[in-house]
Amino acid sequence: MQPDTGIEIGRFRLKPGVSENQARAAHETAVSRFLSRQSGWRAEYMVRFDEGLYADILIAGSRERAQEICAMWIGQEDCEAFLAMIEPLDMSFGSVLA
Repeated sequence: MQPDTGIEIGRFRLKPGVSENQARAAHETAVSRFLSRQSGWRAEYMVRFDEGLYADILIAGSRERAQEICAMWIGQEDCEAFLAMIEPLDMSFGSVLA
């Protein structure tokens, strides 16, 4: 990654009754149908950690563009379908230094 590449890390848990496969499918749909089509978007990953913790990691051309793309989730049908399956914990934005 190049310096100044933007990163978003949104940590979450799955809501009760939602399987990892359901969440992965909804995440993949949001990425393929909407997020990946946004200017400045570079990549996006759903990551599993221990203890039922997950993260969405978005990579964009700049920190500002990562924030703008994340703001687009609200009100977008495919993104809202994924958001309905999760319990957000926190969200952080940053930039690659080197």
